[in-house]
Amino acid sequence: MNEPETDKPDIVLAYAKQFKIDLPKISFMKCAIVVVMIAVLLSGCAASPNSAEPGENADAAVVLAEARAAAEAGEYRYALDLLMQPLETTSDPAVARQAAQLASAIDDWTAATIAAARWMALEPGSQQAAQFATIAALRQQRIGRAVELMQTRLVGEGKPMDWDSATALLATAGSSDIANSALERLIGESQDLDPGFDDYLRSRLAWQLEQPQQAFELAREALRVQPDHRRASWAAQLARSRSEPALALEYFRLAGEFDPDDRGAAIAEVELLRELGRGEEALAVLARLPQDAEILYTRGVVEQDLGRVAAAGATWQRMALLDPGEAGARHAWLTGVLAEILEMGDEAIEWYSRVDGSLEQRADLRRAILLAARGDLQQARALLVDVRRNPQPEITEQAWLIEGQMLAESGDNQQALEVLSEALTQLPGSSALLYARAMAAVNQEQLALAEQDLRTIIQSDPENAVALNALGYTLSDTTDRQREALRLIETALALEPENPAILDSMGWVLFKLGRAEEGLPYLREAAEAEPHPEIVAHLVEALWTLDRRDEARAWVARTRDEMAGDSVYDATLQRIGLD
Repeated sequence: MNEPETDKPDIVLAYAKQFKIDLPKISFMKCAIVVVMIAVLLSGCAASPNSAEPGENADAAVVLAEARAAAEAGEYRYALDLLMQPLETTSDPAVARQAAQLASAIDDWTAATIAAARWMALEPGSQQAAQFATIAALRQQRIGRAVELMQTRLVGEGKPMDWDSATALLATAGSSDIANSALERLIGESQDLDPGFDDYLRSRLAWQLEQPQQAFELAREALRVQPDHRRASWAAQLARSRSEPALALEYFRLAGEFDPDDRGAAIAEVELLRELGRGEEALAVLARLPQDAEILYTRGVVEQDLGRVAAAGATWQRMALLDPGEAGARHAWLTGVLAEILEMGDEAIEWYSRVDGSLEQRADLRRAILLAARGDLQQARALLVDVRRNPQPEITEQAWLIEGQMLAESGDNQQALEVLSEALTQLPGSSALLYARAMAAVNQEQLALAEQDLRTIIQSDPENAVALNALGYTLSDTTDRQREALRLIETALALEPENPAILDSMGWVLFKLGRAEEGLPYLREAAEAEPHPEIVAHLVEALWTLDRRDEARAWVARTRDEMAGDSVYDATLQRIGLD
């Protein structure tokens, strides 16, 4: 279950990935790999120590090292030639493996076929070698050979791949026609398939080929022909991906009937019930499951959703009293997260401090946010300094972003700007840090720096709607470059036509251009979708200017209690006489 969004930088709040049905596609090596990945393919260039004669080991190591150097210099064809030359005589599978990988990366499927065949000869049991050989056959439209490889080496009783993975392998064919033809042949030559299993496989392949409607229809037909746990689960996941929660719920419940011990189906059922506003039913499902830390955490969140704060607090107490030795590695993390959701800040800080292992740094990030919220800014900043010693760039970036936001929220915009500038000396390519510094620069009225940072982001990512919108809005709100601002916002809106922030910017720039009537629908849509104080202030001012004062007053009446105190909102009401 995904926890409520935080206004802090994007930080994963809890573990519960199984609650989110996002249907990741099974991946094999992509047939058109970006150039920067080719050096990675050659990074493991040590010869296999036990695969060749001692003298040959040294020769293979030289070949691999030269090939790696050539690839790193961008000479991919030359690197492949180096690897192919000793292929027939070498007994070291590392040479064949690297040749097959590099040939596939640069779409030389003839060389990939030869290299993969040698690799299979040297390592007959290698599943990866057989997969590369199958991909090469598919890319050369040699359907018969691809099916033969899959039947003899990959798929079937006693073979290393299941049918779901087989459909993913077929999807690398580079052509939906080739992939579908290969699957039909594989199905036709397979014996003892259950009724309807062919449609299940067709559904899996359709999903891999990004044909979701066809995948869903085939999944439902497969389930109709012969219901079972596997097919019900698959149909449920597809229904969930189509935003059909009621149907997904029906299928997950069916999957649970076939396998009452399927915890994943039960948790998915809980998430769907929560989405449908049926929290009491969700609690009933949870009551049937073992009351471990993960289930108690989920129970507490559902109780919070229902407004049963006391019950959620009691559930948290049950979590806190679990034996740490038996509760699992995520116990402290989940207990801290639930405490934070329940606005038990001190308890959350205490439990986050107990987290270790892979979640320790993320727990420290949350702890720093909570420390700053209760006024311990210096302690929070000191903790973030420690977090930044972590070698993971993502964690380091988050720590810098959080410190910058903490400082900005405390009113120290100049210090925030300095911190983010320091961060960019360490992570100069970070778009998130550039964006954060741009916003800090706007707060400090350093518009040239803000524009510079936003244009740097746009130059590297011309379809970054957030940066386009931020630059357009900044120009509209703080300069007289309204037409330039309009072009930027129009581009952003074309990329994300339902984004409330961009809709607001579009309405506001039209208002600034004297086209308030034209901008009003954008402002209304933005305010209805996301009633943020600044968005509502823009709408109210436009309505007032257009002499639609009853509607303006109605918006103020709806929002004043919640939004009073926001500087933009208050200033707008004062300017138009509604304060």
